[in-house]
Amino acid sequence: MKRLTSLLVMAAALGPAGCGGNSSVPESGGPEERVAQGTIRQTGGAPNVETRLETDDGSIVLVGPLAAELARAAGAVARVRGISAGDDAPEAIQVGQYHLVLVDGLSPLVGMLDLEEGDLALRTEDGRNVELIGGSERMREASGSKVWVTTRDDGRSIVRWGILKSPGS
Repeated sequence: MKRLTSLLVMAAALGPAGCGGNSSVPESGGPEERVAQGTIRQTGGAPNVETRLETDDGSIVLVGPLAAELARAAGAVARVRGISAGDDAPEAIQVGQYHLVLVDGLSPLVGMLDLEEGDLALRTEDGRNVELIGGSERMREASGSKVWVTTRDDGRSIVRWGILKSPGS
């Protein structure tokens, strides 16, 4: 019951826009939609490494192409939305969407990294274009990658960053 309550609270916190206006009750015969928030962890050893979301109610295995992106943000707090990954894995979510909530205690920006006339810019998922200040040569070489970036209070000066998805992968 505690697990169900926290899932309903998170769904309510997302609001109608975050849930696409859909009810959290699955339509008959369809997969169950799930929303969860927690810390991203990688567990196990090669070749059986799993990406998991550690929530207050336990651990959920994350699967699908977006789980690979989340694996690259291990340690971050994320909110994921997707469907149950099948009857055999009730504690698994096929990730359809995610939002990085915190990285090292800061709210990150997520988007595509671009070089515009030699300057770094981030095209965020909500369509904004943020000019970034700072950034290493390695970051410039990552142009075209989907990244997360934490910034100082000015919203532009880079504190930390990481690649979620490289071009062509």
